[in-house]
Amino acid sequence: MEQISSNRTIAKNTFFLYGRMLFNLVVSLYTSRVILQVLGVSDLGVYQVVAGIVALFTFVNGSLAGATSRFLAFELGKNDNQRLSKTFAATLNVHIITAGILFFVCETVGLWFVNYKLNIPEGREFAANFVYQCSVMMTMLSLIQAPYNAAIIAHERMRMFAYVGILDTILKLVACYVLYITPFDRLVVYGLVLLLFTLIINLIYYIYCKHSFSECHFRWSNDWSISKPILVFSGWQLFGDFSLITKNQGLNILLNLFYGVTLNAACGFANTVYGAIVGFTNNFMMSVRPSIIKAYSTENYMRMIELIHVSCKYSFFLMMLLSAPFLFDSQYILELWLKTPPAYTAEFCKLSLLNLLVVVLTSPVTYAVIATGNNKILSLLGGTSMLLVLPFAYLFLKLGYNPTIPFIITPILQSLVSNLYVILLKKYIPQFSITNYYRRIIIPCVVIFILVVTFTKIIFSYVSIENHLLNLMAICSCTTILIFSFILLIAMSKEERKWILTRFVKYKTKLYNSVNEKK
Repeated sequence: MEQISSNRTIAKNTFFLYGRMLFNLVVSLYTSRVILQVLGVSDLGVYQVVAGIVALFTFVNGSLAGATSRFLAFELGKNDNQRLSKTFAATLNVHIITAGILFFVCETVGLWFVNYKLNIPEGREFAANFVYQCSVMMTMLSLIQAPYNAAIIAHERMRMFAYVGILDTILKLVACYVLYITPFDRLVVYGLVLLLFTLIINLIYYIYCKHSFSECHFRWSNDWSISKPILVFSGWQLFGDFSLITKNQGLNILLNLFYGVTLNAACGFANTVYGAIVGFTNNFMMSVRPSIIKAYSTENYMRMIELIHVSCKYSFFLMMLLSAPFLFDSQYILELWLKTPPAYTAEFCKLSLLNLLVVVLTSPVTYAVIATGNNKILSLLGGTSMLLVLPFAYLFLKLGYNPTIPFIITPILQSLVSNLYVILLKKYIPQFSITNYYRRIIIPCVVIFILVVTFTKIIFSYVSIENHLLNLMAICSCTTILIFSFILLIAMSKEERKWILTRFVKYKTKLYNSVNEKK
């Protein structure tokens, strides 16, 4: 019964997070266009470049937040309230100290860079500095807010997380309206309004956590036995995150050196598509991750392995559903979005999504290793594989290869390191069977991917639809039917198929009875 309840919680949490993301995505497309119209290209450029200086430091927040989420979920699974309170206090103290250090860096090195190195339009120096200070304060607030977010995720209260996320998006709509009506400097007002709304969101999280979770209270913690593992864990996580940023920026520089800014634009658009689709998969994993950590903390390894198998399988199929339109008709989608996309944008998109499919297939395995607290080798493997992309890409580009070569190298290296992650999990969780994992998860997923691609190619080699929009809709329908059919026939176990059939019959009977009652 406990597992059924946990599965229902995961399903509900995924539903709320998907709803939040869909709403945010639709509204963001609108607000980005409105802000461009209201601020103008010049002021928006000033905001992005100034805020971007602060954003360089925010990857530290991601590493700390990941560590906080892991340790809180672990202690929550142990059901030790005293230890949980100490852990929250330690993580909050670490975040506050980090915020203080970053504040000092931003107000010295960062401020110098903004005023003496950036090319700010004449007469916009005050506005640029004002927006910079607002961005610094928003970053500090986000750092201090992170442990409260981690507590909500650890307690699996995704409904609250989704509601506040939707409110945050609505406030951005309000910010657009304020920009329309204000008689003052719009860039200054934009920075001030965003800071105010960030403060409101922080207060909501703080009040909710303080009243809902007993551990969420500030106290000074000098317990080094708790703080040290968090800092060590964060340090290794930081290496992985820094390697990812270095790889992405390094590829941009290499493409610029060999092919110019047009390829940088293509790479940027491909990253936007990648980010939009990976967000859906991350939301699914956000729902599952606390359950994996709690299962490990209670030494319920069979439940942990079951969660790994299920989340690997279905996150991969979800990724296939979302990426299929781009894999088969990316050029038309990009033309709808950009009208005239830069050269190689479609190719970069396809290869980036192919890499994402490889990543998704073993993401739950990496989360399981993280659950054990042994992330040193994991981060070294992941970080090194990402950094190795750069010398290989440089070598092949120097030899005159196609500009897509870095995007081909990435999934190859990712495939190799993903297999090492599986071996690493076996080392920490002896109950985990590598053979069973490949037989039940990897092979069915790869076979289904090959079958879907093959059947779709064959079908559309015989079926020709001149209308591009109808052709895209046909591709979406065809791939969806194929994916669900092959999941049912190949990926699902007998128990899963039986459960689906039972639910279908139950729903059909309920619908039939409802119709008869109305008659």
